[in-house]
Amino acid sequence: MSRCKILNDLIQARTALPVPGVYDAFSARLVEQAGFQACQISGFGVAAAALGLPDVGILSMRDQINAVQSIANAVDIPVMADGDTGFGNALSTFHTIRLMEAAGAAGINIEDQTFPKRCGHMNDKSVISAEEMVQKVRAAVAARRDPYFVINARTDAIATDGVEAAIARANAYLEAGATLIFVEAPGTREDIETIVRGVRGPVSISMVGAPGSRTPSVNLAELREIGVGRVSYPGVTLSSAGAAMRRALAALAADGDLLKIEHELMSAADLTAVVGLAAERAREQAFAS
Repeated sequence: MSRCKILNDLIQARTALPVPGVYDAFSARLVEQAGFQACQISGFGVAAAALGLPDVGILSMRDQINAVQSIANAVDIPVMADGDTGFGNALSTFHTIRLMEAAGAAGINIEDQTFPKRCGHMNDKSVISAEEMVQKVRAAVAARRDPYFVINARTDAIATDGVEAAIARANAYLEAGATLIFVEAPGTREDIETIVRGVRGPVSISMVGAPGSRTPSVNLAELREIGVGRVSYPGVTLSSAGAAMRRALAALAADGDLLKIEHELMSAADLTAVVGLAAERAREQAFAS
């Protein structure tokens, strides 16, 4: 069974599939080893980790393809790509899908923001017309080679036009062939319930979880009861890594004694286990015999 089919089936079950955000192969390996069934490449995470910059449309299609290639090659679970706005018009979206799928993605997010886009919980967002986004979704459907490749059509229309307008867009994108609808930044739990009732297909909700985010934190069990199809946790790996690094570096800067921060660090054995050193050594020996 293809990774596209695995991911599609998990989403269609509408049991709030938890999908942590990842930004490189190492974070993706940690997600897989923690037992999660899929991961989502975070554009914010890739921009922050690779460039030290915010997610404001700076990453190119090639940057995102490179991220997909390294991450999908490192894990066996399905990997969803971040396709931003399709990097242009419907034709650009068509080629984005072709290249992302060829790179190993099992699905992709495509959003209806204008370019340059903004991270979903930033201010001053704007959206293209629903008709233009429908064209992009149709292009994505036409481009995919595996019929189960997941097209996650994201709308940021809550920020500009409200919940009901976002639901109307969501249903138009489903009619155009989207697999899943990502309605960004609902403001309340009640908004999430309204969206799930109103959207005629699986719904993805993002749990950013950081102070100041627009969506309140709702636990996975509640989202499962509501009937959400997928729950993304885009910042969990980057935020936790950043917090741990900041603590360890502050302690090291204070007195220069690594022994005092051993409890903050992964052991050498843990690190080599994450990256699969034992398996690589075994493969090396097999070639030599």
